[in-house]
Amino acid sequence: MSQYTLLGRISIAALYVSIAVALVAMAMFVVSRPLNKEIKLSLGDHEVLATVADTPASRTQGLSGTKPLGKNKGMLFIFDEPLYYGFWMKDMLYSIDIIWLDDRRVVVDVWENASPSSYPEVRKPSSRAKYVLEVNAGFVKENMLKAGDMLEIK
Repeated sequence: MSQYTLLGRISIAALYVSIAVALVAMAMFVVSRPLNKEIKLSLGDHEVLATVADTPASRTQGLSGTKPLGKNKGMLFIFDEPLYYGFWMKDMLYSIDIIWLDDRRVVVDVWENASPSSYPEVRKPSSRAKYVLEVNAGFVKENMLKAGDMLEIK
């Protein structure tokens, strides 16, 4: 009977060690990932510093509930494949311009001055998009952006 007790204690100890190793590995993964990755973009002659939204959670959250963007700031949504991604203004506190880009980073559609009051409207691009850039309202007009313009990632 003492063999079974010893075997049971060894099994429990091995389980605790496995759990500890898993927790340490998870902590290292979380600490090593940047929380808000930012990249420099150029649309025409205008540069934007954009926060990257490339996970399901970050794309779902987007700019909802955030303070207004600073000058030359934005959010770049990166999807796995080009599709007709719809956007809405749920829980937004300010107006923005939404720019859809294809897999070559060419502008395929824009929604200028998307207003929080437009919710629950969902706007989809006229062509498939892999990237979506959200910037301050008026950015598209100020920089005379149009379909066919190209986004450069620096």
